[in-house]
Amino acid sequence: MAKIWVTFLFFLSLTFFASTNIFSCDFEPLLNNDDKFCRGDLHVIYPNMGDVSCVFIPNCFKYPQSLSKVWGAPMIRSADAKPENLYTLIMVDPDPVLRFWRHWLVTHIPGEKLQEGGPVTGNVVSQYHRPNPPIHTGYHRYLFILYEQHPQVHPTLLQNERPLASWNISTFVRRSKIVLVATTLFMVRNPHL
Repeated sequence: MAKIWVTFLFFLSLTFFASTNIFSCDFEPLLNNDDKFCRGDLHVIYPNMGDVSCVFIPNCFKYPQSLSKVWGAPMIRSADAKPENLYTLIMVDPDPVLRFWRHWLVTHIPGEKLQEGGPVTGNVVSQYHRPNPPIHTGYHRYLFILYEQHPQVHPTLLQNERPLASWNISTFVRRSKIVLVATTLFMVRNPHL
């Protein structure tokens, strides 16, 4: 009987070890130089996932699929936003071969709305496009950049900036006279390696 009990405990411990160490579904913090991009108070919140600021999104619970096919735009919160000011939010993927791929551009976001957190309100210059990294391209970084707007300037895209791919974000920022406030990102890959 003792032999059966020891054998049972041995297999039980193997099952526990295999279930806890082979696969992790934890949101891991960013490492190396990627975490240096996370500056200021900016939070990106998706339903059923919570705050994804400065993390790797694991390939479990269908998170990558939900990001790319189900969920719409995230809620954004920045407690440091000044209620009387207007802000511009940019979401880009810098990992495609040709410069930045624009996923979202919203201007004239009221500071008090950013403080509260919630759906982004303002002038949607470029509609939200879900993160959808191509198969076999590894992790992609999705950057969220918050800028304070100059009161007399209304950021817009020029005709040659309408395509989402190969967007020159630096030219847009200089022309719009917007000032960097906060940055964050998350990393995700296509679940179909």
